[in-house]
Amino acid sequence: GYVGRINEDDLKRLDSVEYSGTHHTGKLGVERFYENSLHGKVGYEEVETNARGRVLRVLNRVEPQNGEDVYLALDVKLQQVAKEALNGRRGAIVALDPNSGEVLAMVSEPSYDPNPFVTGIGFQAYADLRDSIDQPLYNRVLRGLYPPGSTIKPMVVLAGLDAGVITPATRVFDPGYYQLPNNSHKYRNWNRSGDGWVGLDLAVARSNDTYFYDLAHKLGVDRLHKYMTQFGFGQRVALDMFEESAGLMPSRDWKRERYRQPWYPGETLILGIGQGYMQSTPLQLAQATALVASRGQWHRPHLALTVGGVPIFDQDPHPNIQLKNPAHWELARAAMESVMHGERGTARAVGAKSAYRIAGKSGTAQVVAIKQGEKYDRNKVRERHRDHALFIAYAPADDPKIAVAVMVENGESGSSVAAPVAKQVLDGWLLRDDSNENDGNEDNEGNADS
Repeated sequence: GYVGRINEDDLKRLDSVEYSGTHHTGKLGVERFYENSLHGKVGYEEVETNARGRVLRVLNRVEPQNGEDVYLALDVKLQQVAKEALNGRRGAIVALDPNSGEVLAMVSEPSYDPNPFVTGIGFQAYADLRDSIDQPLYNRVLRGLYPPGSTIKPMVVLAGLDAGVITPATRVFDPGYYQLPNNSHKYRNWNRSGDGWVGLDLAVARSNDTYFYDLAHKLGVDRLHKYMTQFGFGQRVALDMFEESAGLMPSRDWKRERYRQPWYPGETLILGIGQGYMQSTPLQLAQATALVASRGQWHRPHLALTVGGVPIFDQDPHPNIQLKNPAHWELARAAMESVMHGERGTARAVGAKSAYRIAGKSGTAQVVAIKQGEKYDRNKVRERHRDHALFIAYAPADDPKIAVAVMVENGESGSSVAAPVAKQVLDGWLLRDDSNENDGNEDNEGNADS
């Protein structure tokens, strides 16, 4: 975020007395959200004057109060690691502490220098930022809307188990596609040759679409919407971020209102693999990942750590996710470990190099539709029309300390492109050596003060 000069719109919402003599106010980010705390209080004097306005004596004096310090949860070192991990690519990374909701790192690339906005950015300089094809002013973490793709499959598994439409022993035969009853349309698995009989663990590890088409069909859109909403999809999840988008978790009612059309069974299948109408932000993906890591304990993400020395407190906490059988959490968590460490896991190449156990899930989200029966060919697709690469992870798998969501625009492969980026961020938090640091506060906490 940043501060900027007070304009006419600001004057409509600001107290003219409190802001007398003040020329700047928070415009974006934490500077805007915590403006009231950062600003402080204006001082004043009550005086006695004569007929000419000359001050005869001071009757009362109230000293001005400095604004409160706001310490951020953002870790400077991890922030730098995340920025370097993207390596100039368009994308977003957000890392959370699943046990508290603290935002440890939040990077949107490309970015911009906020300092020119303080004194008033020039017309041409702003036009260059506004009109750039790479959209540096667009905060991809909070406002970027992307199909989550296969990253939601662990949550869909939990929905299926809790609803009782599958059991840990349920298997589905995959010939490379799925067909609805009495329908000739083939919903393709990414592996066109099929995976044969597929159970829960392999379905997540292998990211088998056919298993999830079948599961989504059994669940139906109503139950799918209900469970995905519990994981934060289709709503704002943050505690202190004005700019966050709610994303979209579609439903029958939404489609009827938006398109004046009924919901079709095939749309449920596509929704079950995180495609179709569904849109989420990287922050929502990180929060959903943190919920699996914490076995359903809701901690809303927050950038501030303390305000005026007082820890951040959520006055309107989100209800925890209560599964009928808590053991089902372990099935989904174990399946996410198989993604990284299983023999057929999609990200096993990244997991094999890890010094600790990781639970993760890859995702590849289509940007443009592909015709029935046609294969994706990157050489025939414009660079900005190529698939987005997504990856979610938490670690260590048995005692999570960090949850990460990565999105690389047009990166094409979640496993080979986004997963190594996530691994760099996990390493930056879990493997770094701070033994030579005198005090972590200066490095580990940012200070915002307008």
